[in-house]
Amino acid sequence: MPSTVRLENAIGVRSHMDVWTYGDASIFRAEMTGFRLIRTQKQIDSGPGEMLAIAIHEGCVGKQEQYGTQRSMRPNELMLMDLNSPYDYRLSGVGASRCLHVPIDAVGLPYEVVKSAALRLHASPVAAMMVNHISQLTVQAEALTSSVAARSLGEASIELVRTLIASAYDIDYARGAMAEMLLPRIRSYVKRHLADPQLCPQSIAAAHGISPRHLFKLCASAEFSLEQWIIAERLARAREDLARPESRSTTVSAIAHRWGFTNDSHFSRRFRMMYGLSPRAWRQMSSVVPAPGPDG
Repeated sequence: MPSTVRLENAIGVRSHMDVWTYGDASIFRAEMTGFRLIRTQKQIDSGPGEMLAIAIHEGCVGKQEQYGTQRSMRPNELMLMDLNSPYDYRLSGVGASRCLHVPIDAVGLPYEVVKSAALRLHASPVAAMMVNHISQLTVQAEALTSSVAARSLGEASIELVRTLIASAYDIDYARGAMAEMLLPRIRSYVKRHLADPQLCPQSIAAAHGISPRHLFKLCASAEFSLEQWIIAERLARAREDLARPESRSTTVSAIAHRWGFTNDSHFSRRFRMMYGLSPRAWRQMSSVVPAPGPDG
């Protein structure tokens, strides 16, 4: 993205940079000689930034000016850089920093909340956790980014940044903001895990760090039954598979099990209740009549 770099010593420049990807998030570590980094409103207009940066310094002090405030950032002190607001950042001598980049849209917090929280990240109860999180994502980067957990760690990083900013802004606001954003994430999680026969309110609650009671309360406030919705989603996926020509050789039982049903009789009964005919009858009918599209 457009920015201006001014070197402290243009002759004796040394730098080493690493980037590790964690799904939609990434860690950027830079070790280098002194520089000044400037991003103006004109540069922002010509190339908006898609990321928020949460950084810590290693054994050095960085100087930041953003939102009309100048600050010196000591080692292991969190610094938030909003890439869509003008800033001036300086690092003298030789220094290093570790920076977590997360998508602004994924964080999903209003500009005023981010602006206010940037000046008081230390007030968040998860500030120390964030420092340790960034450090571990950096130190263990080679192993973590090559593992199957990389994308999940990125998702967890985005959640932690959201919690950091919201709670630094205001604890009561954080509770409301987290609750408002939690239900869509729960729905998305369920859709990704429909094939897991162990999917249940307890496992869903555990995956989101809440109690089953709180989970049911969220669903009740949205006026829907979690368990019935899961069954309906699984039935819809099974119905689609039964209608596919390439699934003709797969038994009805196997398709039911594929979508998390462990009891064939229960699957057949719920399928008939939902669609008015048995799974076998639907399969036979769909082999003659083209299966309906997504609009029914």
